[in-house]
Amino acid sequence: MSDSKMQNIQRQQTILLLLALDGKVFSETLKRRFKVSDSIIFSDLMYLEKAGLLTRIEAGAVVIEECLEPAEK
Repeated sequence: MSDSKMQNIQRQQTILLLLALDGKVFSETLKRRFKVSDSIIFSDLMYLEKAGLLTRIEAGAVVIEECLEPAEK
């Protein structure tokens, strides 16, 4: 596995960990933390959203609401 691919995986795993801890992440904060461009963070968030692991918002991402409404009996 290439170093670039490994860095992508590690960054995405860290994003998911931060999301699990805080319930939300902000693109600007992630960009500074990882010292990468806006486009890299955007790509990471898009990839993770397509995988069903988060929901993107304008400024970053939030955890996916597992159940938006209570189940009917």
